[in-house]
Amino acid sequence: MSLYGAMFSGVSGLNAESQALGTIADNISNVNTIGYKDTSARFSTLVTQQATTNTYAPGGVNFARHSNIAGQGLLQGSASPTDLAVSGQGMFVVTNVAAPTSSDPFLYTRAGSFTPDQNGNLRNTAGFYLQGWATDAAGDPTATNVSVLTSLETVNVSGVSGSATPTSSVELGANLPATAANGTTKITNVQVFDSLGVSHDLAFNWTKSGLNQWDLTVTPPSGSALVTVTNSSSQPYAAAGLLEFTDQPSDGDTIVIGGTTYEFDSNASITGGNTAVTIGSDLATTLANLVAGVGDARVAVSGTTDIAITQTSAGAALAVNPSNTSAITQSATGAFTVPALTASTPGVSFNGDGTPSAFNIANVNIYDWSTGATDSAITLDVGTVDLSDGLTQFSGDYNVTFINQNGVKFGTFSGVSISEEGLVVALFDNGETLPIYKVPLVTFANANGLTSRTGNVYIGSDVSGSPVLRSAKSGGAGAIAAGALENSTVDLGTEFTNMIIAQRAYSATSRVITTADEMLDDLVRIKR
Repeated sequence: MSLYGAMFSGVSGLNAESQALGTIADNISNVNTIGYKDTSARFSTLVTQQATTNTYAPGGVNFARHSNIAGQGLLQGSASPTDLAVSGQGMFVVTNVAAPTSSDPFLYTRAGSFTPDQNGNLRNTAGFYLQGWATDAAGDPTATNVSVLTSLETVNVSGVSGSATPTSSVELGANLPATAANGTTKITNVQVFDSLGVSHDLAFNWTKSGLNQWDLTVTPPSGSALVTVTNSSSQPYAAAGLLEFTDQPSDGDTIVIGGTTYEFDSNASITGGNTAVTIGSDLATTLANLVAGVGDARVAVSGTTDIAITQTSAGAALAVNPSNTSAITQSATGAFTVPALTASTPGVSFNGDGTPSAFNIANVNIYDWSTGATDSAITLDVGTVDLSDGLTQFSGDYNVTFINQNGVKFGTFSGVSISEEGLVVALFDNGETLPIYKVPLVTFANANGLTSRTGNVYIGSDVSGSPVLRSAKSGGAGAIAAGALENSTVDLGTEFTNMIIAQRAYSATSRVITTADEMLDDLVRIKR
């Protein structure tokens, strides 16, 4: 009968309004929860099939929860560079363990308050680990198939060691004075770095050799054995060797130059076949004795402790082996050969308007670093033919306009930056950067259909559609804002209004039940 139907309809109303109050309570409780998406109540009618048109059977009301997961919260600035927010569509992929296995589910969240844990893994305040693609040095993901969730791994920002970048390019601009006399030499020192990040001074010696012509020689930097300058066809244009003495050689030490073994001697006793070099009262005297014994104009004393070997245009290749003299720095790296010069001269020719007309110099190669670094191959850029964008020859003094080189010293890890595209870049205190991860976003056809889980995370459902991994700012995915957090989408004014409405509806529905009860009581009294 309709009285009982009215009572049950009222009960369904009380239940629905209670559920609505529950969503309001959750929303208000999470008003300050990062990335929280508000939930609202949706009601629909429960209709009982009517037998006739002149009777009515009450049905009641049905409650349904509506999650505003796709809603955009306001972004709030943060001091942490690993705090992340999404501006637009998409969610972060997270896991509940740092090293997920096939049994650990992938979860999705907009709560981007990530900080490194004790192992450097980025984890948010709910304990979920951020997932991303590992990248190569160019910032491209290394995974073969980036469309599957299994291509992701936990983003770790502590597994990055320091780095050094060897110099591989030198750009030099200078004005060589047009009025200089032939034989005039101008010197430019350029700081370069080897593969271990050790700095060295590389001296470029420009010598005027004729009308509108300049030659180039390069002095081997300290700690190297040999330097060559080659043209674009890799033919040697200039070459020089270096022997650095740290102390007087010992009696019996030997050095091979040009096929002859020279033995340092202090007691007039040498091995048969060797050429004696008398050890003098000081190192300078000993070096002078060595140069005199060699008798080659290409081999000369440099300073007070070094022997310089400078190749000439007509000189043959000159082999040198200092490995049996421990007082020579280059002994540790062994033998080297100063090559014969086969490239044409001059190094640089100029037009009558002061711009270069031809270059015969293209590369500088440095061999046998005493630091143990690999050999250096440096591309030399001194301008463009017919343009004044590098070397020029005008009146006035020698003037260096710019020196650029791309090497850097060793640097230690100092932090990370994250771009709008999700590229995680390691920063080093020497100014170097290195891409290490790319954080993707996952989108759904119906994000509001996701199923919520504790910790402000979601899992997929039948109505959400399948997850689609996308790079941020592509394919409809939003941008990633580093150093920012997404606020809750809860509006307190709306929630308090809904609370009043739910309270009034609950109170009114309860009156239906009490009224039906009174009517039933009147019905029972009829029998009395």
